[in-house]
Amino acid sequence: MYLNQVYEEYHDDEAVQLRVVFIHTDFLMLIDINDENAWPFKVSTTEFANLGLTPIDDPIFLNSPAPNTTAEQYRDRAFSTISPLLDTYFDLFDKKRRNERIKTLLTTSSESRLYVTRQLRRYWQRGMSPDALAPDYSKCGAPGQVRRNVKNKAGAKRTVSPGKGTVITEDIADLFRLAIEGFYLLKDDIDLVKARIKAIGYLKSKYPKIDKSELPTDAQFRYFFQRNYLNHEVIQAKTSQIIYEKDIAPLKSTATVNNFGPGARYEIDATISDIYLISEHDPDRIIGRPIMYKVKDVFSRMTVGLYVGLENPSWATATIALANAFCDKVEYCRRYGIEISASDWPSIGIPASITADRGEMLGKHGDILVNRFGITLTNTRAYHGNDKGVIERTFKTTHVDILPYAKGRVEAVNGKKKAGKRNELEANMTLSEFTKLVILAEINRNNNSPVKGYDFEADMPTDLPAIPLKLWNWGIANRTGVLRRVDQKTVTVNLLPHEKATVSVNGINFKGLFYTCEEALRLGWFHRNKANARPNNVQVAYNTLDTNTIYLRPDNQFENYWVCTLHPRSRRYENMTFIEAASILKESNQTTAIYKQEEDYIAPDLQVEIEKIVQQATDRQKRTKFSKKTHRLQGIGENRDNERNLERNKNRIEQTTQSEVKHVATVTTIHSDKHSKQDFSYPDLDDF
Repeated sequence: MYLNQVYEEYHDDEAVQLRVVFIHTDFLMLIDINDENAWPFKVSTTEFANLGLTPIDDPIFLNSPAPNTTAEQYRDRAFSTISPLLDTYFDLFDKKRRNERIKTLLTTSSESRLYVTRQLRRYWQRGMSPDALAPDYSKCGAPGQVRRNVKNKAGAKRTVSPGKGTVITEDIADLFRLAIEGFYLLKDDIDLVKARIKAIGYLKSKYPKIDKSELPTDAQFRYFFQRNYLNHEVIQAKTSQIIYEKDIAPLKSTATVNNFGPGARYEIDATISDIYLISEHDPDRIIGRPIMYKVKDVFSRMTVGLYVGLENPSWATATIALANAFCDKVEYCRRYGIEISASDWPSIGIPASITADRGEMLGKHGDILVNRFGITLTNTRAYHGNDKGVIERTFKTTHVDILPYAKGRVEAVNGKKKAGKRNELEANMTLSEFTKLVILAEINRNNNSPVKGYDFEADMPTDLPAIPLKLWNWGIANRTGVLRRVDQKTVTVNLLPHEKATVSVNGINFKGLFYTCEEALRLGWFHRNKANARPNNVQVAYNTLDTNTIYLRPDNQFENYWVCTLHPRSRRYENMTFIEAASILKESNQTTAIYKQEEDYIAPDLQVEIEKIVQQATDRQKRTKFSKKTHRLQGIGENRDNERNLERNKNRIEQTTQSEVKHVATVTTIHSDKHSKQDFSYPDLDDF
């Protein structure tokens, strides 16, 4: 048993709570803490043990008054009044001696006997401490209850506006609620002033004879609003649920929580870069704004994969970025003239999970990642960019690193500058140059830039900087070990987008370009023999950035593919992206179509000329008198010889006329003895 402990006992289903106010070897002094007239009573130790009382937590919670407050003054007054009585504490448990002590105290105190006995009783019942005598102002009034049944208007009297004002009765409060909940909270562009006007309109409709001096004031309406509607609830009501959850609702955790190390979770996303580019092959052609895909490791914040190109965001484009994330980046950087070592960009391997937008990984496209590589795919909720906040923020930082130094940037308003100058016309950077800038910026951030606000785990050392490369290396060594390795070429081919291609004698036709491969040649697919069997179409994988090579899938096996190279008949499209090849192919088809229209326009005139000539021959035939058919058929050869001689003589005369000159040069024959018998007659064309 303990001094000041509260015990509970039941009498006829009514609970009695007793506090121990004094402990002696043989007895205890107890007091009922809920009885306003209670005094301590004596109970022997043996009797107390037999009562079977249950100890409970103290039901009275004491608040310490704030300094220099009225509550503090009331507490100090009460405690200073009964302090002399506490000096002879044990005498207070005997009624006669307690009355004597109180009578003596009243001779030197200005307080009444009732005040002294009441404070002494409170002292015992509430815990025997100075704070037990503090007033319970928290219980004053009617907390949480609205009082509408008042007759006089609350607050100060009017000094400027005429009239006495009105009391906010329950009827007026209902009109206020109707204006707030049915008008103000439903429209984002409505403020409280307009809501009050709406409430006054409701009030005038219900009470047409109300005087204008009795209309509720702006202060009354605002007080009612602030008293009955919490600020965060108002914000939530006036904001759509999607926007509230995405931009306003409090964040409950961080991205790093539950991502125990490198490769635990990758995030992938794309954006349209804020810059215009020009063609690699023709600087006069503006090709628009590139698409940038990034893959980020959540634990280390390292950029593990990239794609910069002209393909629209899709599964096909996302797979290129994922393949880049899974494989070595040394060769990728070398392709753009950047030399790095494997330790500068060590993110190689398959992660445990990938988070992406619903449109990219949702559906059958992600089956290969799940079934073949064992990756867990998670899709973000619609309009919830905060589901992958690590990758969302990174695009802005990349633009901050690059765009201040580039031309052709996207302007904030319609892409125009003052004086009508179009910003696109300043574009001077190609896709490969922009890609190189992005790679350099990401390598620098991976290796040198600390992550702001990174939330470290408890086991991470204090000398570990929040630099992505340092975090990655520490996580590999201390958390997850090495990521799962796979054959890079196999991964790349299987992650590339797949489409149908047709097969003909000219080769494998894919997107208007022709390809060939050794396996297809051995099978005789391109032989110009109809008896030789070949498939009508085949499945191919392709890299949107490279027209030189596609990969034919002969079957559904993961490891099987044929490498197909560009056919010489499509050599015009070497070293291009499929976007550039499609653009050139489209322009060529447009040129052909233009001249086809010209041909169609002229063709009727040619047809008229042909028909005119044929008609002349027909008319001449009708006017001619023919000999016998046998004679005509027998003289064809002789007639041909005669006609040929006439043609030769005609051509000889025309050539002589054209070559006449005033002075003829002297010709000396060389080796005249050998050419003296040479025949200079008109040769027969059959001799050649």
